[in-house]
Amino acid sequence: MNDLTHDKKLSDVTQKIDDFNDETKLNLKLHVEHELHDHRKILPNGLSYGNIHEAIEHEVDQRMDKFTKNTKLKPQELYGYLELKLAEDPSLSKRQLHYLAYDHLANETPNRFLKKMFKKLRRRMR
Repeated sequence: MNDLTHDKKLSDVTQKIDDFNDETKLNLKLHVEHELHDHRKILPNGLSYGNIHEAIEHEVDQRMDKFTKNTKLKPQELYGYLELKLAEDPSLSKRQLHYLAYDHLANETPNRFLKKMFKKLRRRMR
């Protein structure tokens, strides 16, 4: 595979990760707005719903920024790691490469949720 194709595939993976993060952020905001709308009936009159909405939006933005900062999966690093493992043992199966990828991602991510998810996926590959 030439470098241009390799870079394009890695760029596509990175873009998919960014799109997933953006979609997750949007879905979370929509969910919060829906819940706020449902609970307006029980909130005391006279509260400024605009201020509450802005405070919630700000909190969602901060938490999603923190989450996405901790979900940097570094596809180029993973590709290099798997390429090295394949060079060491060319007979590795696709299943073994998946296991190694999940193991590497579980060990490298600082995000506890992702770490747990990768470990679960790794166990399924045994």
